[in-house]
Amino acid sequence: MPRNVLAFVPQHTTTKSRIMALVDKGSGLEIDAVATVDWPHEAVAICNILNVDDGREALSGLWVSLPASVKANLEKVQEERVGEADGRYPLASLFITELDIPELPDPDAFIDWAKLFPVAQCPPGGCDWCEGCPGHSKSRGDGEVVNQCAPGGSCSCQSEDLEGDLDDCMCGLWDVGPRWAAAIYKSLAEISEVIVSHAEDLMWGVEGPAVGFPRSLVAQAPQFYLRLAQTCMDLCKELESGRVPVPHTIAELIMLDEAARSYLEGRTGGDGLDRDAMEKEMGHLPEAHGDFEMDALWMFQFTDSDWIDIVEADTVFDPHTMDRVFDTLPEAKDWPRPQHA
Repeated sequence: MPRNVLAFVPQHTTTKSRIMALVDKGSGLEIDAVATVDWPHEAVAICNILNVDDGREALSGLWVSLPASVKANLEKVQEERVGEADGRYPLASLFITELDIPELPDPDAFIDWAKLFPVAQCPPGGCDWCEGCPGHSKSRGDGEVVNQCAPGGSCSCQSEDLEGDLDDCMCGLWDVGPRWAAAIYKSLAEISEVIVSHAEDLMWGVEGPAVGFPRSLVAQAPQFYLRLAQTCMDLCKELESGRVPVPHTIAELIMLDEAARSYLEGRTGGDGLDRDAMEKEMGHLPEAHGDFEMDALWMFQFTDSDWIDIVEADTVFDPHTMDRVFDTLPEAKDWPRPQHA
């Protein structure tokens, strides 16, 4: 009796990842080893391709890159799979591995950024330098004004003709204002969608660009990218809660930097950064110091991690060797983060 292949199953040990075939040789079901690959997610992707039997191998960069002998074995076993007329044909669909995709943030969600990130960073009672603080404007008889210092208000300690001592100024010179917060949130949300799409492609052996990630991380497994998507979601939750997203992990450092740069690069043309277009896009939000400036993301300075070395590495790290980027940084204890529901 000929061998009838019913489905394909990945098998993983500490040293090997195999593609196994569930077969019927006439005396019950058996498991045959078909091929060995380098990484677990490669075995999963190849089994997915074989289980759907719809020609997806033609679209798979992983399939094309397989050694000739491995590919020959797979093609031979593929030909032995039962046809659609066989009642056991649908069994293979039960062995397709899928990702558990989280609910992603909406890039276009309505969020009151002006309320969450007010431009004024003056102390509650105002300061002697600001003419836009409600407490001082009222005492001067200026009437009620919007709680907003320069540039929308008037803060002399931040003016170009500063004559006083900057150390006496209590206003935030560099901070994340409503426009920058909105821009970074949108960018993070959009990137999370691309990341998830890339992770899903990897489940089928489809290789492609992974946003603007460091080249050093492009070989990571689909689950790594899902964790990066979750990282974007965590940062979005911080922003939509009105908190500056001080990174707690190397992954957060990388993704926050990527989101900011991606937003700016998307608005850069032959004449450089189109600030007029950005101002128009965010015209419904009040202007703040540090708008669209990487320097305003001051939290990058507070880390002893090697995240820059990872980003600029010339080598590509093997899969499952970079999970440490999700570990909490020691300095994160200085900026405790509330637990989100």
